[in-house]
Formats: sequence, C-alpha cells, structure tokens
Amino acid sequence: MWTNLNTFTARGGKILFYHGVSDPWFSANDTLDYWQRVEEENGEAWRNSSRFYMVPGMGHCGSGNAFEQFDLLGAVVDWVEHAKAPEAVLSSRTLPAPATRPMCPWPKYAHFTGGDPNDAKSFTCRAPAG
Repeated sequence: MWTNLNTFTARGGKILFYHGVSDPWFSANDTLDYWQRVEEENGEAWRNSSRFYMVPGMGHCGSGNAFEQFDLLGAVVDWVEHAKAPEAVLSSRTLPAPATRPMCPWPKYAHFTGGDPNDAKSFTCRAPAG
C-alpha cells in the first residue's frame, strides 16, 4: 500500500508492472489502482520510472487464451542501461494459433490497423479516445 516512492525514483529506479486481465484471484484493476495512486503521489518522476501493461486473456501469471510470452526483463534492461524507455513490447502465443501482438503501456491498447491479424506488425499502440 506504500505509495511514496520518491527515493526509488530519485535514484533512477525503473520498474515494469504487468497483470493478466483474466486473473481469477486478483483483479488487474487493483494493480492498476495501486499504480495510479503511486503516480498521483510521485507525479512526473513516476511516469519517467514506470510502465504498466495489461495482458488481455492472461490468468494468474500465465495460462488462458493470451499473449503471455514476452520479455519485460529485456525491456527494463534496455531502459536502465541504454535509456530506452519501453513502449510496445512484443508478445506471442502458441494457442489457439501462433500469433504475435504488441503489448502496449497503459492506457494504450493494441489497435488493429489491417493485414494479418496474427502479426504484431498489423497493430499499433493507441490511446483511448477522449
């Protein structure tokens, strides 16, 4: 419940959150609520230190009809070592059919732009209207 992370952000800390939207034990909305409360308390420093990814269809730490294979460790290493803040992270699945999709930082979502629906290149990260 602790939301004052100014020591973490002041030291250049970076953190990536993710949560499966279909998690039957813990609501992704609770994790999002915490992330937003930390943002409210820490402001711009938090936005420069953190990203949150919702994983559609993923249950608790995996399973489900989800794009649950992704490399957030590589993304945070690039951020820390090369100052390359993560945006879309490539995710993939094997069932029901092999496919890839961009995993977008909240509040953005993967928007289909045309082409092969099983190819991440057919999607772009888009912010909700309004």
